[in-house]
Amino acid sequence: MNARHHITFLLMSAVLFILSCHNEEMPGGRTKEAYNRLKAVADSVDALSPRARALVDSALDNSSDSLTYYDYYVELGRLYLMTQPESVLQCTERITAFVKSQETTPRVNGLMAEAKLLRANFDYLYHQNYKEAVDNNLEAYHLFLKSDMQDNASGICANIGDVYMQQSLLPEAAAWYRRALVITDSLQLPEEDSYTFYMGLGHIYCVLQDYKMSEDYFSKARRGYGKMHSNMQINFLNNYGNLKYYSKDYAGALATFNSLDSLITALGLKGGFEDHLCHLNMADVLVNLGRNKESMEKLEPADSFFRANNVGDAIYYANTIRIANSLEKNDIAMVRKIIDDEPQGLTTDEDMIGIRERYLHDYYVKTGNELMAVKMERAYNHRKDSIDQSREHMRSTDIMTRLALDTLTLHNQLRIKEKNEEISHNRLIWALVAGGMLLVALGLLAWTLYLRKRNADKQLEIINLKISNNRNVIAPHFIFNVLKQASIQQGKEADNSIEGIIKLMRSQIAVSRKVFVTLGEELEFTKNYVNLAKDSLEGDFIFTINKSDDPSTDRRLVPSTFVQILAENAIKHALREVEGEKRLTIDIEDTPSQTSISISDNGHGFDIRSRAAGTGTGLSVIRRTLALYNESHRHKITFNIENRTDDDGRITGCTVHMVVPTDVEQPS
Repeated sequence: MNARHHITFLLMSAVLFILSCHNEEMPGGRTKEAYNRLKAVADSVDALSPRARALVDSALDNSSDSLTYYDYYVELGRLYLMTQPESVLQCTERITAFVKSQETTPRVNGLMAEAKLLRANFDYLYHQNYKEAVDNNLEAYHLFLKSDMQDNASGICANIGDVYMQQSLLPEAAAWYRRALVITDSLQLPEEDSYTFYMGLGHIYCVLQDYKMSEDYFSKARRGYGKMHSNMQINFLNNYGNLKYYSKDYAGALATFNSLDSLITALGLKGGFEDHLCHLNMADVLVNLGRNKESMEKLEPADSFFRANNVGDAIYYANTIRIANSLEKNDIAMVRKIIDDEPQGLTTDEDMIGIRERYLHDYYVKTGNELMAVKMERAYNHRKDSIDQSREHMRSTDIMTRLALDTLTLHNQLRIKEKNEEISHNRLIWALVAGGMLLVALGLLAWTLYLRKRNADKQLEIINLKISNNRNVIAPHFIFNVLKQASIQQGKEADNSIEGIIKLMRSQIAVSRKVFVTLGEELEFTKNYVNLAKDSLEGDFIFTINKSDDPSTDRRLVPSTFVQILAENAIKHALREVEGEKRLTIDIEDTPSQTSISISDNGHGFDIRSRAAGTGTGLSVIRRTLALYNESHRHKITFNIENRTDDDGRITGCTVHMVVPTDVEQPS
């Protein structure tokens, strides 16, 4: 089902934000005629009209001045973002070069903001480079505030919320959506500008499985359905259908997707991406309603479309629905065939994998494979624990906010009472009464604060325990990988390999039992692993660690096993594909406030859309551990993956950056 989350929400939220950043009023010194023409071109791009490119080219050829020309060049960039993404960077670089040659004005600031916005959405949609996406969105946000398009600032907040949501940083995402609502209110923008923000909050609470709160926010968004752009209406119905599906209201989900199907037909979009995605969603709902024949009728054309276009997430989801239908018919052989024939690496989305595992649990129960059935159940419980933790963190934040408001209210009430007592005729009596009431109130307040603080401390302790449990998930994955290496060797080489494995596993036991270890311990563990794994590489292999000789560097705390996991990924998914010299380099830079770690290889680069075969367990553990830690600590640990290129734009390798504050806290 999460083809809806991973494909549509990622794409639609960004596209809808781009659309929302073109207001009904765009002064900037334009005449009414110029504004109307620009709006007509923008509307054509929004709708992806077949005439959109011709209209943009004509407008560029007939522009009367440079600023007008680059207004339309922005529209070309927006069109490229949705149809020809490889050309987006060229557009942003040209716009940026033009802006730097101009005197700073509100309209020029707006152009630069548009360039930053295009780059942010390019990084977000096609490279999942979340840090760059947030940084460029923040620059666009501040530029819009200093431009003739200040109304776009609220949309930027929602855009940042989308990026945080993709990283499972749900409290941060919710904060930015709420900031968008505050800006919309403070700038007295039209009510319809806030509907997409309510949709974002509804989506967050759906992910947190707080379906009542999600329904409340979607209800607020639904008030403006009739005023929404058609693309936003598609997005609303799709995500509202998700809510109904995940809350197991399958009849409501089917009704919602039927409405979406009718809308797509009315818009003339039959046969396109949205149409086939809608039918894929309906197929899953129908199988849960026991209507298997109808499910397969919806599934077959959608599956063919996504296979023809090589959309990995949708192919994986279609196979999941086939598994569900086969189980309903008790066709165990077909389930086995689907699993055996499916290529690795179609998706890395954990919610989609979770839906698959729910059906596979039934499969393993039917086939009597109790071990795998238990494994599927444990995977489900692990995801549920992560969701419960995020929901508890959101709830704790709300409690603290209400506590602050309650305290302020009580304080104001006490001040009013004191003022009334000062003007009372019987000052002595009222002073005694007021003093007693004040003592009682303060005592009750102190007791309430103590109880709430104790509860907050317990919640933090639970979070720390869950962080530790989450780290331990790497142990079976790690053991499997190193034993697999030994199984392909023979004779004396195998004996040496096994000795190396024993040494490595002993050090692994020492480091994996703690959330943080010293940098020296982590690097020693990594060197043991590399010494064992390098035998599987053909050709020259060069492994280098660059760091300060200062002994204090080795005492810095870093997340345990992270460097080893990243070195393992580089060897498995990058260097094995390289012919000739293979290089793996670890660079350490430390300052009084942080420790920066970079792991680099000279492989073919990292691309999540075509990643090498693998379970993805290592990166998943890193991201989930950091999400859990960052939710409850002020100083965050940052993590980023980027490809290096030469002067001709060819990828020359991949570098993973991790920055760890010096004041990280070891969970007690």
